[in-house]
Amino acid sequence: MLIPRPVPRDTGLVEREDGCRIAWYRYGAGDRVVVFFPTWNFVDARVVGHQVEHLSQHCTVITYDARGSGASDRPSSGYTFRAHVGDGIAVLDELTVDHAGVVTASMGMNAAVIAQVEHPGRIDRLAAIAPFVEVAIPPDEDREWASPERNGGRNWFSDEAWRSDWPGFARFFMEACFTEPGSAALIEELVEIALDASPEVLITQKRELDWEIAPSLLSKVTCPTLFIHGDSDMTWPVSAVQAIADQVPDVRLEILPGAAHRPDIQAPERVNQTLAGFLLN
Repeated sequence: MLIPRPVPRDTGLVEREDGCRIAWYRYGAGDRVVVFFPTWNFVDARVVGHQVEHLSQHCTVITYDARGSGASDRPSSGYTFRAHVGDGIAVLDELTVDHAGVVTASMGMNAAVIAQVEHPGRIDRLAAIAPFVEVAIPPDEDREWASPERNGGRNWFSDEAWRSDWPGFARFFMEACFTEPGSAALIEELVEIALDASPEVLITQKRELDWEIAPSLLSKVTCPTLFIHGDSDMTWPVSAVQAIADQVPDVRLEILPGAAHRPDIQAPERVNQTLAGFLLN
């Protein structure tokens, strides 16, 4: 096991208005609180174990499994970004947290932006690894890595592919995200985690996600913001992250040479100190 699995000091479930129960986990102690907003419910809160282990030495850390993943419920509908925002705020309410720093990654940036703008008193710092928001991408930097032409005619992001070969998709996606040398064992571990996810949840969510909200709110983010991005991320170009950063008022962009999509998982020693310095000082 390469990703540590710290033992929470307590855990529980918070039930949302739609009946969906969200599983939360609390680590460490201290007045300062950091909460991890989930990314994609293709994986669960286990993937941020490196950051939990590091940050919980200095503050209270809260994680939770996104609806449709881990120990949280898997409803047949209700997967909009606004629903995900509501889940995060409900966890903070359940644990009587007035304000916290938020860490997220990839598409989790959408829910984090909505939450910060619509609940500005609750989120006082925002850190994102490889933040993914649908902004304009230069024509020569499209996402050809996922195109059927490059993948033997297979559209790995289609309903048919997810339903017929979920293990194949899990491996395809993890291999695209972790291209650094020496990542084979980590990919195996993450594929195992991904196999706990449900293709039906992702298919439903794909139809429901309200992608148009977060881009319109980027300029309204009021808290200090940190972006960390690898310059070898084949799934999301540096130019796209720069385009997002250009719209956020108070942002710092850290580019990691040679890092791919999730350096927080693959090379946590390159990320944890930066996160701690930003969130805790």
